[in-house]
Amino acid sequence: MVENGTRICGYVLLLMRRNSRIARIYSLAVAPEYRQISMARTLLACTESVAMASGRNRIRLEVREDNTAALRLYTSVGYRPFDRIASYYEAAPPQVDRTAAIRMEKPL
Repeated sequence: MVENGTRICGYVLLLMRRNSRIARIYSLAVAPEYRQISMARTLLACTESVAMASGRNRIRLEVREDNTAALRLYTSVGYRPFDRIASYYEAAPPQVDRTAAIRMEKPL
């Protein structure tokens, strides 16, 4: 988590299973006013360092297929798509989302 005073500017939630060498970024978010200063890149770099220090050799994430900004970011720092999951995201009723997710992975 990155804070500016009492304000949370961004965070990453990293999952690591005890008997797995693969880490998973479950969630990453950056407040809109901090998106143009490479905060997401910094958060990713720190998260990858934590995963490596914990003995992980790969890191994975899922991203909405229509989130072009996030796809560009992840690709630019070495993540590569390896799978697509149809209808991954669901909206609360009565909305229907059903957007697919792209699964991405980066060797550490």
